[in-house]
Amino acid sequence: MISVLIMANGDTERLGATLAALVPGVAAAVVREAIIIDWREDRETEQVAEAVGASLVRAGSPGEGWSEGIREARGRWLMLLEAGDVPAANWISVMERFLRREDTGRVTGFWLGGSCIVPLGRLRYVARALLGGAPLGPRMLLSKAHVVAGHRRPMMLPALPVTFEATV
Repeated sequence: MISVLIMANGDTERLGATLAALVPGVAAAVVREAIIIDWREDRETEQVAEAVGASLVRAGSPGEGWSEGIREARGRWLMLLEAGDVPAANWISVMERFLRREDTGRVTGFWLGGSCIVPLGRLRYVARALLGGAPLGPRMLLSKAHVVAGHRRPMMLPALPVTFEATV
């Protein structure tokens, strides 16, 4: 099952949209837990986490937040999202198929977005990876074991056909 880490970014309305989209994944036994990462000391984010039964991780910066969230996660796979990321209806079936035929050891992660072409928003991650620092970022699905071991190469990840809907 998957641990979903959500970078809150201080926007509880968009965070709520992301959490609402995860509910069917919990019912389908795809999502094990949600971990909300907040680096802005926002009381509203704390209230949202409490209301939905998600863990809340406080961190000094977004980069530290991903690392702290990963330490907290209990799932074998980590889905990294930002508040406002709302996977379209197909995401549960894509994840179910992936979890059924998961090839442990060969694939350590995926971009979520449905294309092998790197969109402009991901170029900074690719550029940093080429310079030796492969950062964690939103819309990634990664093996926790490989992330903890320090093996991250986002520019080499294939894409899973999970699309995202526009939010408020």
